[in-house]
Amino acid sequence: MKAAFYNSCVRDYSDGLMGYAYRICGERNEAEDAVQEAFLRLWKQRNRVNAPGVKSWLYTCVYRILIDNYRKSRRVDHPGELPESENPTDFYSEYDSREIVNRALGDLSQVQRSIVVLKDLEGYKYEEIAELMDLSLSQVKVYLFRARKKLKVSLEKIQPDLIRKTGDPAQEKN
Repeated sequence: MKAAFYNSCVRDYSDGLMGYAYRICGERNEAEDAVQEAFLRLWKQRNRVNAPGVKSWLYTCVYRILIDNYRKSRRVDHPGELPESENPTDFYSEYDSREIVNRALGDLSQVQRSIVVLKDLEGYKYEEIAELMDLSLSQVKVYLFRARKKLKVSLEKIQPDLIRKTGDPAQEKN
């Protein structure tokens, strides 16, 4: 990898990595440190990383750095933040504010939150998430299913009138 290609990677991927890292850890400084560390590792491993896989390598690296930091500090999970400029997918659109969804995201484990962010907010495919997080495809699907289930319960606790808003057929019969 040449310096020019490395610089283009920094230019092309740093914003996306920063957003991803911030939504996972919830702290700007920690997210910046993780992204910076990932690019430092990329430079050190420049002869081993293939150009077509550099984006995936960087996301995986940031994820692992954040997991390592979490394990070292043993601190309480921080809720990820929904992006200000993006619209949440249909799964989240029925809720009144980002704040409600962010509170519910805080109830998820870091792995679940990471998968939800990658799939529902970043738009990654299951296969890409499996590769980024070093999980099997079935693990990704199970984690996502359980995370969405847990999110729904959390969101209904935070916003009790949710069932009426979504038009649940079981509720409409009563």
